[in-house]
Amino acid sequence: MSEPNARERNPDRLALGGYVLDLAAGELLTPERQLAGLRKQALEVLLALGRRAGQVVGKDELMDLVWPRVVVGEGSLTQAIAEIRRALGDAEHRLVRNVARRGYMLVADAPGDAPELSIAVMPFTIEGVAGEGDWFADALHGDLVGELTRMHGTLVIGRGTMATYKDRAVDPRQVARELRVRHVVLASLRHEDAVVRLSIALVDGASGVQRWTETFVAERARLPQLIAELAMRIGRALLPQLYRSAVERRAALSALEVSADDLAMRAAVLWYRGLRADNLAEALQLAERAVALDPDSARGWFCITFIGVHALLNGWVTDRAAMVCRIDEATAQLERLDGDAFSTHQAKVIQSFVKQDWTAMLRLTETWAERSQHPNAFGARGYALLLHGRADEAVAALERALRLAPREPVCAEWQYRLAMAHFVAERYELACDWAQTAALTNPNLPWPPVHAAAMHRLGHAEEAGRVFSDFLARHPAFTSMHVAERLPGDEPRLAEARERLLGSLKALGLC
Repeated sequence: MSEPNARERNPDRLALGGYVLDLAAGELLTPERQLAGLRKQALEVLLALGRRAGQVVGKDELMDLVWPRVVVGEGSLTQAIAEIRRALGDAEHRLVRNVARRGYMLVADAPGDAPELSIAVMPFTIEGVAGEGDWFADALHGDLVGELTRMHGTLVIGRGTMATYKDRAVDPRQVARELRVRHVVLASLRHEDAVVRLSIALVDGASGVQRWTETFVAERARLPQLIAELAMRIGRALLPQLYRSAVERRAALSALEVSADDLAMRAAVLWYRGLRADNLAEALQLAERAVALDPDSARGWFCITFIGVHALLNGWVTDRAAMVCRIDEATAQLERLDGDAFSTHQAKVIQSFVKQDWTAMLRLTETWAERSQHPNAFGARGYALLLHGRADEAVAALERALRLAPREPVCAEWQYRLAMAHFVAERYELACDWAQTAALTNPNLPWPPVHAAAMHRLGHAEEAGRVFSDFLARHPAFTSMHVAERLPGDEPRLAEARERLLGSLKALGLC
């Protein structure tokens, strides 16, 4: 197998996040070294960028190279770039960069660019698990990733990104190269009646050598304690000077609490399977069943807040007032259970948003992001800054969220927020670029079509009209009211940008 950082050894092969662009053969190869299957025009755009990797290639030049003697709009190039990024998993635009008012630049991987303290946790391998062991392993994997994010100064690859490796036999060294991490965690799970057996290894991403391995056996009722202890042991292998405190011992769960926890786990797994109306509706039902069985189910109450706010944002609830009240109650319950927990901090941010207390939201997100260094915290921080009209700061926070977790279910939401931040700053090319990426990442989200408005502002009225028509075909009930719901508040810079956005959308036919 070719080394991903082979540019220095072979100038005709570029490493692109685990993919290889073979300039001599004119092919893009997947991490398994299969053809990636890009459309002809998208592949030609990528090859043109690859031949001048590290340099800006102008849009007009790219269009002349790929579409000679054919009259096409700039939207064709934008679509090709979006397809390339989607194929490469480049949600954060790290590999294919938009250089405002100039063009695009391809940035290949370089050796040694993995942060020293960086971890990727592979999805668990299931051994001898029957029935619903799959969802159980998914939920357990998410818990471990969540615990590891608490280690200050450490970059932990998001759960959604790691889910793409599920059921794949991949060398951990390849995973480390693709995700630019120094360490890979491997785990296998066996669920035998009321007992959980978890074998785990910490692997050096460069050499493939195991630095540490251990097997844990625990009753299902003691699972929360097992996860906390497991995270502590991995932390000791990596950061002994930063992770010395003892793990808080939690009492064993009763049989009823185990049932409630299972329901809440299923709700969380549904969220990770896709940000869609049907998934969220079923997940909320499971979370409600969990807290009905066990009023002390922190996982259940957190699912109600986190999943509930996304149902509100996207108009996927029939009674908005009831959902706002339910989020308020769930936040109070989380504060009662543990006022300093990660989930409680996130719930307070959500509560400030639904109550439209923008000052509190700004303050809470700042504290949360500083304490947790979690992608969700940076995503929320970016939204709070956007609602205060602080576009450049919002861009920085949202780019960090995408860099930490480029394939999370909420990724498209962050991309739209980033697009709007650029729109506020009148960087319409970047706004168009990010919104187009978001629409491809998750076409289910009824976010205002920032890309259509940005195209209109750039003078591409015909292409903007086509994009807007496509959007309305997917979301026929969308009106100007939804713009105010997604971008609320009276901050002058945001209000002015919102009027610009509405002005362009109304010119394109928005009611």
